[in-house]
Amino acid sequence: MLPEPGMPDLVLPSPLMRCNHPFLSEKNITLFVKRDDLIHPEISGNKYRKFKFNLEKIKLSNAETVITFGGAFSNHLHATAATCHYLGIKSIGIVRGEETSSGNPTLQFCRDKGMILHFIPRNEYRLKTDSELVKDIINLYSHPYILPEGGSNPEALSGVAEIWNELTLQINEPVDYIFCAAGTGATLAGLLKHGPQKTHILGFSSLKSNHLKDEIQNMAGKKTINNFTFFEDYHFGGYAKTTPELLEFIHSFENITGIPMDYVYNGKAVYGLFELIRKNYFPDKSVIVWLHTGGLQGNQGLPYLKK
Repeated sequence: MLPEPGMPDLVLPSPLMRCNHPFLSEKNITLFVKRDDLIHPEISGNKYRKFKFNLEKIKLSNAETVITFGGAFSNHLHATAATCHYLGIKSIGIVRGEETSSGNPTLQFCRDKGMILHFIPRNEYRLKTDSELVKDIINLYSHPYILPEGGSNPEALSGVAEIWNELTLQINEPVDYIFCAAGTGATLAGLLKHGPQKTHILGFSSLKSNHLKDEIQNMAGKKTINNFTFFEDYHFGGYAKTTPELLEFIHSFENITGIPMDYVYNGKAVYGLFELIRKNYFPDKSVIVWLHTGGLQGNQGLPYLKK
């Protein structure tokens, strides 16, 4: 991240730790966790990776405002609001859906960090910058920098690529698999575009989608990728949906390992991984890296949704 007055310290490279769990020992699987969730409490995980080179473009373009997109509990809006606050840049969030009642912890955080929120209907949101309503909002601000939903652009992929450099210095044994959760898919695309062929990349969709895998491959600039497998069966009903089974798994995993997870992304991905291990998907003595993409702020939304 660019050094700026008021910018908080970031933990980089993010720590790599071994995940100690009796189930993994029983199955003779080694699991390391790349703790991007520890980079910063407000700018954590894949959000920092995606922002790094976008911030350089923002500076070069002399943009006065960052305009971006997200849902009511968006990790991306949360992290963008924090980043812009620390760097003294005006931030605008275009939010999917009708304005919610007070109490939403994610949106309140954004407001507290100075982000101005515009709520638009879902049909307009799907159009993004092709929407006339969105164009009208953008035209309200001078010299804006448009950051896509989830920060998903070529600059984001370049930021994700640095994970491979860090892993090379942190682990002395070959990595057979690396996996993470997918929302927009930019993190996976960055891993695919810049990663070694010898490491198989696994993605776990956090939402119902029959086109996300193709979008990831397109972002990576590859039509066919031999070292990529994408799983779409562990979304638990859709984006930000959950079940008692998933929450029980997360609770048990956290108690055993001491590693916190969110229920929107990482909890689903790790659940999917454990199911694959249970089915003997991986060869004996496989070495796997879980890229913990952060997003722990999303857990604050669960009590709010249950009201």
